Amino acid sequence: MKLLKSIDLLNDQQAALRLNLAAIPLMLVFYFAFNALTNAISVDGPERNRSLAGFLLEFLVFLFLIVLHELIHGLFFKVFAPNQKVKFGFKNGLAYATAPGSIYSKGTFAWISLAPFVLITLGLFGAYLASGLSRGAFVLIAAIHAGACVGDFYWIYLLLKAPAKTLVKDTEVGLNLYKKETTSE
Repeated sequence: MKLLKSIDLLNDQQAALRLNLAAIPLMLVFYFAFNALTNAISVDGPERNRSLAGFLLEFLVFLFLIVLHELIHGLFFKVFAPNQKVKFGFKNGLAYATAPGSIYSKGTFAWISLAPFVLITLGLFGAYLASGLSRGAFVLIAAIHAGACVGDFYWIYLLLKAPAKTLVKDTEVGLNLYKKETTSE
């Protein structure tokens, strides 16, 4: 395997800062997208609690979602590399899950990267449809979570730019992209 690119997000404070700053416009984009979605699919549900207690509850839900998000990454790491040890952490404003040393195809790593965004967004939308979550709470929490997925979307961006047969090696601090060597017969 030939190394194409090595990305160290945990120790590169500038890259971490850029991702954290990119999360802000990403949250706004998703806020408007989820707002449009709930305008198109309106449900008679509870009103959003705009009190301090309501805001604190939404904040606690978001903190729970950060933990759930990383646990979903960990689960998918285990599904695709059952013998690899999964580690969790928080550094430079980034929560993360990692399975250092594991190697995946681009497609598999895309599943690992996007699973939390897809599953949590569907779960929140399901709660909204079931009238368990107000429209405003869904839009706010889902948009903030989607913005917080900025690192996962960055991985997808890198995968889309990489050659077709690229392999992804998860590392303690980020990932390495490798060109898969072809054997000639």
